[in-house]
Amino acid sequence: MYKSIVAAVAASLFVSAAALASDAIDNGNLLVKPGKNNTFATGGYIMGKAELFGYVGDLKDSKKITGIVLRDPDRATPEQKHLLVITAQAQHIDALEDAGGKLEPLVDPTVPAPAAPAPAQ
Repeated sequence: MYKSIVAAVAASLFVSAAALASDAIDNGNLLVKPGKNNTFATGGYIMGKAELFGYVGDLKDSKKITGIVLRDPDRATPEQKHLLVITAQAQHIDALEDAGGKLEPLVDPTVPAPAAPAPAQ
């Protein structure tokens, strides 16, 4: 029993170290791809929303990242885009999308667009 727990912890640490060692950072931005079941892939590691939030916070402190870039935004679900936007807002960094090689702000699809002002009478 003890050996299996030690082996599980060691494997977990190894995976975490491998993920941190292979960060997908370009020009101060963490590169993230959408995965299946609202997961995210970055640096050879697949993580859910809670893991991504902690990972981004760690990279903001240790690697001084300034943004998150969503690669392949057309494959991302509205929920994934929303999660990246709120993660970036909470960490006080930019949320961007790679639009054909050009970085553009990532728009939260769950937030309705502001209404146009009523015409003056």
